[in-house]
Amino acid sequence: MKAGKKKILATALACGLALGGVALEKARANSIPTQSDVVWIGVAIGAIGAGIGIGIYFAFHHCHSLNGCAISGSSGLEIKNRGDDQIYSLVGAVNAIKPGDRVRVSGKKVKRSAGPAPQFVVEQLSKDYGPCPVRL
Repeated sequence: MKAGKKKILATALACGLALGGVALEKARANSIPTQSDVVWIGVAIGAIGAGIGIGIYFAFHHCHSLNGCAISGSSGLEIKNRGDDQIYSLVGAVNAIKPGDRVRVSGKKVKRSAGPAPQFVVEQLSKDYGPCPVRL
């Protein structure tokens, strides 16, 4: 290479390194978060955590449903809940429920009245799992 081309190449290389260093220095200066950035990051993390918590709650919480075996009781149709092994008297839309089937029903629990078992007002039959398993 001739001396003129080497000088131009060296100058271009020096300018490129200098510009790269300036850009790197700007990136470092912009990488320090401000106090408002930190606050917004905290808010975002809190919102994500709350969203995950609420999603898990609704995915696994079935407070308005019972799952168990339907049986014929003295006061009509009853269900033995698998969750707490308590027996509930079923009232409401119970036409589709057959005694001896394991079902999941949706509705509302009624506070204990004068009857021997608490009542559950059935709004709908959510799922019929078929016959209850036989226990020996």
